[in-house]
Amino acid sequence: MSHLLTILQLHRGKHRAITGKELAELLGDMNDRMIRKEIRELIAEGHPIASSTENPYGYFLAETPQEVEQYLKQLKNRLVEDAYRRRDFKKAARILSKEKQLALL
Repeated sequence: MSHLLTILQLHRGKHRAITGKELAELLGDMNDRMIRKEIRELIAEGHPIASSTENPYGYFLAETPQEVEQYLKQLKNRLVEDAYRRRDFKKAARILSKEKQLALL
């Protein structure tokens, strides 16, 4: 069992969420990026690790169907926001491309 999972076993439920910074301090040899990568791998292995962007902030093992649903809703909202950002960026990039074409004329 990974050290990260061992720590998260003590953080079951949103009310016991632990921040990435706190995890990094406890693990010592892992930075935020490494922690996120390992969390993705642990989720893929079947561990229901969620995170909260509301107080209490941080990562936790989901314990209830409500925590699962809340986290899934949070992920869906991020997807929607990312889709809007992607659309707007493509639009902005087209404007730059047109400006470059006009400069060549």
